[in-house]
Amino acid sequence: MQLQDGKEVTLVPLPVGRLKKFMKVWDRFQELSDEDEAVDIYVDVCGIALANQYSDRFEKPISADLKLDPDYREYLEDVLDLDTIFEIIKVCGGIDLNSPKLQEALAEAMQEL
Repeated sequence: MQLQDGKEVTLVPLPVGRLKKFMKVWDRFQELSDEDEAVDIYVDVCGIALANQYSDRFEKPISADLKLDPDYREYLEDVLDLDTIFEIIKVCGGIDLNSPKLQEALAEAMQEL
């Protein structure tokens, strides 16, 4: 898959260790208070999914408390669009955001905000 800056990344299902980190961040959707936070969660899980491919560019892309390095986050925000984010989440995390059932659940959750 090609990002907005032309970099090619390889998407594969995450190994169990990184999948646990991915899901821990994904669980923040349960505490969502506004739509901007949803985009932050999308960027965070993509950052976890792609971190190994950026270890040469960012010394420590993700901290122990699962926060993205500020430079890494800024980079991702510049090169990820929603279609790419959805594909990364689907392939790497096994969550299909285009699923009608999930779309319905997300719409209901957003109405509760």
